This record gives sequence, C-alpha cells and structure tokens, in this order.
Amino acid sequence: MGVAISRFLEKPYLSICLLFLITSVSITSYVYSILKPKDNSISEYYLSENADYFVGDIPADDSGKIDFQRMHKVYWLSTSGWINDEEFKRITDSEYIWLRSKAFSELENEELHFLLEHAGLNIEIFNEFGDSIFKYGEFSDPKYLPNIFQSKFSWVKIPKDKSEYYYLRLFHKKGILFSITIIENLIGKQTALYREIALKNLTTIFFHSFFMMIGIICALVYFIEYKKQYNILLDFSSFSLCFGILGLTSNEFIRYLFTNTQTLYVLSIISSNFVFIPMLSGVRRLFGSGSFRILDFLIYIDVFICSITTLLVFSLPFSDISHSFLISTRSFFIIFNLLNILGPIFITYEAWKKGNKEAFGHFIGFSITLLLVILEIFLAIKYNDTSPSGIVFWGVLFGVISQGFALERTLFADRQKALLYKEDLLKAEKTLKESQLKTLQTKMNPHYLFNSLNTIHALHKIKPELIGDAIMSLANNYRFISDRTDRDWIPFEEEWNFLEDYLHLQKLRFYDTIQIDFKKSGDFSSVVLPPLLLQPIIENSFKHGFRGSSEVQFQLFIHAKMIKDSVFSFVVYDNGTGIPDELLSDKQKLMSRSLGNIKERLKNLYSEFHFEITRNYPEGTRSEIEIILTSKVQITS
Repeated sequence: MGVAISRFLEKPYLSICLLFLITSVSITSYVYSILKPKDNSISEYYLSENADYFVGDIPADDSGKIDFQRMHKVYWLSTSGWINDEEFKRITDSEYIWLRSKAFSELENEELHFLLEHAGLNIEIFNEFGDSIFKYGEFSDPKYLPNIFQSKFSWVKIPKDKSEYYYLRLFHKKGILFSITIIENLIGKQTALYREIALKNLTTIFFHSFFMMIGIICALVYFIEYKKQYNILLDFSSFSLCFGILGLTSNEFIRYLFTNTQTLYVLSIISSNFVFIPMLSGVRRLFGSGSFRILDFLIYIDVFICSITTLLVFSLPFSDISHSFLISTRSFFIIFNLLNILGPIFITYEAWKKGNKEAFGHFIGFSITLLLVILEIFLAIKYNDTSPSGIVFWGVLFGVISQGFALERTLFADRQKALLYKEDLLKAEKTLKESQLKTLQTKMNPHYLFNSLNTIHALHKIKPELIGDAIMSLANNYRFISDRTDRDWIPFEEEWNFLEDYLHLQKLRFYDTIQIDFKKSGDFSSVVLPPLLLQPIIENSFKHGFRGSSEVQFQLFIHAKMIKDSVFSFVVYDNGTGIPDELLSDKQKLMSRSLGNIKERLKNLYSEFHFEITRNYPEGTRSEIEIILTSKVQITS
C-alpha cells in the first residue's frame, strides 16, 4: 500500500488534476458569463461609438443657452468606420469637439447610471433641451486639462426626460489626443452595474494574472539555474510578463480600481510595443533565423521602431509633432504587426519542410493567429478602435501557448540530456576512481616489493629470527592489495591493519633509526573508507621526508581519531627534511608532487572534506585529512 502511494505521488497526477480543475472552473465561469440569464436592470448603451461629431464650438445665445433644436439642421459627420488621417488631424487640432449620440429611451422608475472613462479632456453632457446632465472640469484654460495618461472615471446619472439626443461638449488641448468611452457599454442601477462590470472582467483578470505569475516564476527559475543558460526560458518569461501586464493594465476594471492610472498607461504602452520581441526571439532559438536571416532583421527592426514609438507616446502630453506622426503612421503600424506574425509563419513553415516535426504545430498556431489578427484589424477599422491592444491580443495569446508547449518540450529534452550526461559522468568518475587505485597499486607494488625483499635479505644477516614476521607482514599487505582494492568501501579496521603491517616492514627496514607513534582514538565500528586512501600519506614521509635527511633518529607520528560521530580525522607528521618554501607556496605543484591523486579521490567521494599539507615545526612535514563521513557521494555504475 505504501509503495503504491509513493509511486502515485512520484507521478504528476495531483498537479494535472489541479490544473484541470482551475481550467475547468475558468472556462465554466467564462461560458456562464456569456450564457447566463440577462439582468433586466442592465442594458447596453453606446455613447461615443457610432456617434455624430461636429468640429468646433457651438455658440450659445444671448441668455447663455444653446438651441439644440436648431442643431438638427447642422451637418454632423459620423464617427462610424475608419476616419482618415487628414480628418483625424483636423479633429485633434480643434480645441472644441461636439458629439451627438442617441439618448437612452428605455427608462423606468429606477435611477440609471453609466460609468464614463475619459482622458485628456474636460467634458459636459447636455440633453436636447439644453440642460446640463453631467460636467467634468472647466472650459476656460487648457493648462488645467488632464493629460492622455490620466484616465478619469465618473458615474453619470441618466435624466428622465424625452430627449432624442445627448450632446457632448469636449474641450481638450489643441493637437492632443483624447479618449472617452462607457465602461463595457452598459447602463443600469449603480450597484448592479458595478457588480456586472466586475464579473465581466473577473475571468480576464485571472487569466492575465496567471500568465504574469508564469513569467515571474520562469524568470526566477532562469536566474536560479543561471549556469544552465536556459535562454529560451527567459524569452518565454519576458513574453508571458508582457502579455500579462498588457492584459491587466488595459483592463477597464483594473484602471477603475487603480488610483495611479499613469503608471498603468506607461506599463501598457511598454508591454504592447515590446511584446513581439521575446516571441520572435523564442521562435529564433527554436527554429533558427530562417532564409535571408529574416528573424534577425525583424527583431532589430522591432527594437528600433518600438523604442522610437515608446518615446513618442511618452511625449504625447508635451509635443504636437508626436500626435501628428502617430496619426499619420497608423496604417504602417497595422502592417508592422502583421509582419511580426508573418515572420514566424514563414520560419516555422520552412523548418517544417526541412524535417522539423515540431515546427508544424507552430506553423498552424501562427497561421490561426494571423487570421485572428486580421479579424481584429477589421473590427478596429469598422468601429474606429485605434487601440493597439485589441489588434495584438489574440496573436500574443497564441504565441504564449505555442511557445509554452515548445518550452516544455525543449526543457524536457534538455533534462533527458542532463540525465544521460550525469549517468556518463558517474560512470567516468567510477572509472577514474578505479584508474587511480590501479595507479596506486602499480606505483606501490614494484618499489615496495623491492624494498621489502631487501629488508628481508638484510635481516637474514643481522636478525634472522625476524624474517618470519617480515614475510607475514608482506604477505598480508599483498593479500589486502589483491583482495580489497577492487571494492568501493572497506571497514576502517581493515585499512588500519594494512597500515600496521606496512609500518612493521618499514620499521624493520629502518631498524632502530626510526620511532613510530601509531595510534587511534574513538569508535570506528561504523566507519568505512575507500581502500588505499591513507597509506600514500604515510608513504610520503618515507619517500620524501626521511630520504636525504641528516637526522640520526627519525620520528613519525600517525593518529586517527573520530570527532563526534561523523567526523574522521587522520594526521601524519614527521621530522624529516620538510617542504621547500618555493614548493609550499605553489599548492598546485605541491599536490602534483605526490598526493594530488589523494585529493582528487576525496573530491569524487565526499562533498565535505579538508586536506592540507603544511610544514611541521620545528622541522618536517605535516599532512592532515578531515572528512565529514555523512557527506559521502553515492557513485553508481
């Protein structure tokens, strides 16, 4: 039962269920918001959309009243459809603009309102009888006008009269753009209207917040795993962040709740201008730049144009030239947005034709995106909606989804490669460890054997009674080398017994000219070590310390001890010739001299250890190993 539960938890079933639950609830909520029974207290109403307009001011009569009945005879132009650049500029160059909109006629006894968003202008609304039903700001000094970045929200009460039209008097700074719209184009009782607006935007806010969080998480993963250089992950992060920020900052309900609308406007401009760049960069990383380096040129052009556009938009409140330029280049930016979709379509199609199967899914996704963008452009022209977010929204959405799937496949493939690489690395470490042991054996066997045989030969002349002990120690040493060194780990006591036999032979060799202090302290019952880890450190004293030394009496101190329960310490020092200063200052050369392979073995076997060779005082060499036994690295074959 426990094994089955563990296997279940190792699979991503719980996360899949949670993701399915969140997606299902989101889709259900969105479908319900469309198909739910209509609230009879709320109706659709369009104020500025499809209205008529008049450029210039309408003079009042001697009593200060405006005869709107007479204005029926004035020729009004329609805002429906695409307004050409010349007419658009004529509108912005006039400080006063009048709008005439059909009045809301389905009035009941309740008080009805609509939520009006306006920026860059002062406004007054009249009924057909000349009565002011709403006013924001003064019409005398353009210096006190709010700029285009400062969205204002006002609740407007619908009058209970028999007006056929409402007349809107708009006052703005000459040459400066402005905006005016009813939120969600809804009218009704204030409480019900507020609730309806919130519900209509809830799914959208959740959706864009979700992508914003994905962008943040991907950015964190990229910087945490910076050395792995998941550059496509950073592209996807930037893409998701731009998409999430674009959706949230352009959301009407968010703007209504947020007091600092200028910040939202700035973020909206930056995200809408630069959102295509990480998308194009991600496609380039997946499928290359294509023939004639199309994506390279497209990305550079994007960076240049988007940077210039952003600067122009930020200068809107201060420069008439910026408005004129942006108005005259509206058509260019629509074509430019289309090119940002056509580029990936061409690249993915080309990659698919060359045999990249993953490119086909991207080709279909971007093709659908192109159709949706064209549809958005058509709707923008038909309803005179110049907002760039409406044009790019669906394209960005499909870009996020397609790059998300591609990113998942890429990271999965990289993870598989990393696992294979890790397996190869572990095998290489295993081979290296075995090679190091073989090297130690081959280096030790000849000269150790010759020295031992010479010692036995010398004993034959001076102390023949010790020959038996010498032969037994030599046999024990070679039995250890042949039987134990092919193992990964051996008990400490076996390594210690091997050292004892080795030192016994050395003591016989040096006879009474050497004094050896060989001891251990602590509980070693649970300690295991790699074979032949300690012997080369002792051998170093005989090989380098005592050779050429003028000392009559050699001294060798060897101490193994346990510190607490998991720290193993091994110290060896002698009174030999010591280490020259030039060698002591060059650690790399020092290690290559004799004990470098010991340190490499420790690196492969333990994650926490300390190994140091220093001068012993007053003379000689000191070598010390300290190992955290619990940091042992598990190396599998």
